[in-house]
Amino acid sequence: MVTQQTYRAIRDSYLAKVKHKSDRLMNYFLISFFITGLLLAFFYDTWLIAVGVGSLSLLAYYSTRLLLAGSNVYQYVVSAVFGIFMAQFIYQMHGLFEMHFFAFIGSAILITYQNWKLQIPLVAVVVVHHALFGYLQYIGYDKIYFTQLDYMTLQTFIIHGILATVVFFICGLWAFQLKKLNEYQIEQNFEMGRFQEEQLQKKALLKSNDELKKSNKELDSFVYSVSHDLRAPLSSMLGVVGLCEMGTLDPFMQKNVTFLKSSIKKLDGFIMDILDYSRNSRLEVDRQEIHFTDLLTDISANLKFMGADDQRTVDIRTTIRNGVAFYSDKSRIGIILNNLISNSIRYRNPEAADPFVEVNVDVSESAADIRVKDNGIGIDKENQAKVFNMFYRVSSKSIGSGLGLYIVKEAVEKLHGAIELRSEPGKGCEFSIHLPNLV
Repeated sequence: MVTQQTYRAIRDSYLAKVKHKSDRLMNYFLISFFITGLLLAFFYDTWLIAVGVGSLSLLAYYSTRLLLAGSNVYQYVVSAVFGIFMAQFIYQMHGLFEMHFFAFIGSAILITYQNWKLQIPLVAVVVVHHALFGYLQYIGYDKIYFTQLDYMTLQTFIIHGILATVVFFICGLWAFQLKKLNEYQIEQNFEMGRFQEEQLQKKALLKSNDELKKSNKELDSFVYSVSHDLRAPLSSMLGVVGLCEMGTLDPFMQKNVTFLKSSIKKLDGFIMDILDYSRNSRLEVDRQEIHFTDLLTDISANLKFMGADDQRTVDIRTTIRNGVAFYSDKSRIGIILNNLISNSIRYRNPEAADPFVEVNVDVSESAADIRVKDNGIGIDKENQAKVFNMFYRVSSKSIGSGLGLYIVKEAVEKLHGAIELRSEPGKGCEFSIHLPNLV
């Protein structure tokens, strides 16, 4: 029975995963900030500041994290530490304005914890630093290094403060919206599970085929509505990220904006996988004539720009041999081909000089034999039997939701077909699919 206790367990498990991944990310950035201080010390002879302030900042964070392991206090400490590193870098660079961007980088990184309140310690450090050091430099105190100007006018100081406030506010808003979005998704998945359980109980009592069809149709509409409601906020967030990319960003900020954009796209892909799974499991087979040339042209166009900008484009090659009409479910065949081709692109071999995916379709009066072959990274023999399992991922570094090949297998079986996999690590994969002609 799906209960509120189950819901809390699911939510707590998700929050624990978010916390664990964010903690690992903080380790990377804190060490990077400390090393940055050491590098600056080489050029500006500020070893005492780099080692002293940097070491104390790391000590404050890791000691709090160790001593208060059951609390989230260390997250607020790391927020303040990011502000301290910004002040340290400004001092080491003798007031160089660009060093202020490290506070904005820290603000963006804190989004991963999905807690807008973590922006508060960082804002407090920035405000105190700017007000105190700015005033000391203004009254002539030597070697404060707040700005490379003799002093900053009040008007400039206010404008600078407003712009910084806007950045911190946007990052806090993103953290708040991301948390609400994920809580909404967990709640909807919980409700979906409870709804499905109720439908199963109701299904046992239903005696009429008309009532069963109506129930399935309502459930599919519910899943579609939920997916649409979840994807709408993601589209808005992508729009905001796009606006950020249009501006001139510091390389560190650009890297984090790119990371945020990638995470949003992954979540959107996961929602689409759930929608495909729901449709495949509940909708009846819709028999219609399949034109593989048009279908593969559309899929290739949609996947044309898939992957990072620095990756070599994967060549999609198609060969179609059909002398007779072939009838099947166009939507399911599209899902099958889209998942297999996108997997070939996603798991391309970086060592391959000419990455490709070949799609061969041979249509006869009785069936269509489809072969999707690539020269990607391949799959170990020990994992080949598991790749069609739900949510199976070869490792934590695997990309995607773990639903793609499971949906492919389910769709093939729904069409009364069969699928086989042959693969060798480093040489690629080959999927062979046999689908009957539903004339």
